[in-house]
Amino acid sequence: MANTGPSQPSPDESARICKALVFLALLVTTCTLLAVSFSVIEPTEAGLYYNPNTKKLNRDSVYSSGRHAVCPGCYFFKYPTNLVLFEFSGNKGSSLNCWTKDKQEITLEIFVQVSIRSEEIPLIFDKYRFDYKVVWDQKIKMAMKQTTKNYDTSQFFEERSIVTQAIKIMIESYLQPEGVDVQSVHVGQVTIPPRFEEAITTKVVTQQNAATVLMQRNVTIIESRTDIITKQAEADARVIVGEAEAEADITMQRATAKGVAIVRQAEAKGLNDIGEELGMTVEEILELKLNRGIREMGGVDDIVVGWDDEFLSVKERT
Repeated sequence: MANTGPSQPSPDESARICKALVFLALLVTTCTLLAVSFSVIEPTEAGLYYNPNTKKLNRDSVYSSGRHAVCPGCYFFKYPTNLVLFEFSGNKGSSLNCWTKDKQEITLEIFVQVSIRSEEIPLIFDKYRFDYKVVWDQKIKMAMKQTTKNYDTSQFFEERSIVTQAIKIMIESYLQPEGVDVQSVHVGQVTIPPRFEEAITTKVVTQQNAATVLMQRNVTIIESRTDIITKQAEADARVIVGEAEAEADITMQRATAKGVAIVRQAEAKGLNDIGEELGMTVEEILELKLNRGIREMGGVDDIVVGWDDEFLSVKERT
């Protein structure tokens, strides 16, 4: 009876199957290699290229964000380029206990934002690898405690901006050599013991009252000086008016005198002109007027001689 089992593939078919499997394996391998030959650096990152096959780190170049082609198995050591926050607050359970200049212990909340300089990433990697935040955290605490001892407790309430600026400068002196720029420092809540808080409040209220009294004193001084200036101005105005009236009176008297002089000059000129026409002197004309006046009055004993307006007249003595 003949064998009815499955027929064996021919040698040519076996060869074709093997080639197809090899091609498929090569295709999968190629796709895998292409997929792992790229490494992505995010927009808020920068990185150092590391080749684990040769155990070498490229310190000459710092790679910025983007999709970078790398050798199979190679990758980047990445560091943030955006702001790094260090928070010391009650929410984190990490508020800072510090001493002030007047030997008072206070508790501070502080928020510090820093940025890593990209060109300093190789230095940071050599010094700390990826533990840099732990070290910088301690340096910020040291800078804080080094600064607070230079200020009285009351200054943390009355001169907060000055204290904050001093803290920032001290933190910068600690972190600048680390390849870090300090972008902002914010001092939050300041906590002091209750009894000392009451003393601080009393001091602040006393200072505010003193400032109010000083302001009221200044207002009184200004008002009194204004009153003096007003009275002086009124006195000066009266003097000016009096001087003007006196000057006007003098001017009027001068004008009257000048007018009389002009009239007399006109009379003299008129008498002189009449004398020339009549062939008489001024004295003869005046004598004639005098004699006529005497005749009209009736006697010499009852008359006085004087000038009246434009003419020489003789008036009866009363």
